[in-house]
Amino acid sequence: MIEGYLYFFPLSVCILIPLAYFISSIIAVYLGHSTYELSLLSQSPTKSPESCIYSQIINFASFLLILTIYIRYRHIAELIRNNPTCGKKYAQLNLMFLICGNIAAFSMSVISNFPHINVYFIRIFATYITFIASVAALHCEMLLSFWIRPLLYSSRLLPMIRTIITIICTIALVIFMIFQTIVIIKYNNENKIWTPSSPGWKYYLSTILSTWILTTSLLIYILTIIIDFRRIKIISPKIFLTDDIIDDQMNNILSLSI
Repeated sequence: MIEGYLYFFPLSVCILIPLAYFISSIIAVYLGHSTYELSLLSQSPTKSPESCIYSQIINFASFLLILTIYIRYRHIAELIRNNPTCGKKYAQLNLMFLICGNIAAFSMSVISNFPHINVYFIRIFATYITFIASVAALHCEMLLSFWIRPLLYSSRLLPMIRTIITIICTIALVIFMIFQTIVIIKYNNENKIWTPSSPGWKYYLSTILSTWILTTSLLIYILTIIIDFRRIKIISPKIFLTDDIIDDQMNNILSLSI
């Protein structure tokens, strides 16, 4: 039986993602592969060994994020199943949360496994998908938090905090998509080294800031799930061997014949 430690999954995700960026950036600066700058998340680690370290950490974080999303999905599903007042829309929204969350987690792994310089457009496409799916999952989760509030929370504080975070993420996503698209189309961001004197620097800076605001807000939202995970437990599944199942079936047949 696993009790009291489910919060480890969302907490680990929120630690590993920034840790991957900062460790890889420090190594890149130390080895002379990069200069210190606040760049797009996951843009700096493009050479070995920092890119390898970054990929490994993000891949593990993606796996933990998938587990977190699935546990949250099953948590909400159990609440819906045990409360007849919950309509079909609850289950549909919960399923949408699961789908969007898994897409975001998978595309985050894609970002880490495709070097920025070599396959830029795959990486930037995965970045778009990650952020869009993440915000979509947040909207689903935020609505579910409000709808099931009487079943989980005595106060509206936590759902309100999640609503504010979702609004911030939505605004940051819109800003990111607008300015990142401008930078890609107009200023050829593929292999460019940006400086304050570069044309389009303001657009690029807006993209960076919106990315960090969006990423930070997403991680804060994931941290709020720790509160819910402290109230649930998972019982490990029972495994049956094939021979045992066959023996049980034979015993049932014999008992019926007698």
